[in-house]
Amino acid sequence: MTWYYQPAGGASYSCQPRRYCSQIGSCEEARWYLHNCSWGRKLDRDGDGRACETLC
Repeated sequence: MTWYYQPAGGASYSCQPRRYCSQIGSCEEARWYLHNCSWGRKLDRDGDGRACETLC
């Protein structure tokens, strides 16, 4: 099963350019990149399904 996260409050995210956790401002944004961008898996270093764990 695949989960997709929609940005709340009309936020707009894009897969270009690629982002790093240090450039992401919220857990919601990190989850969006994880589930919607080809490079999003790189935000989950330990593979537990949580992106940018310092934010989430």
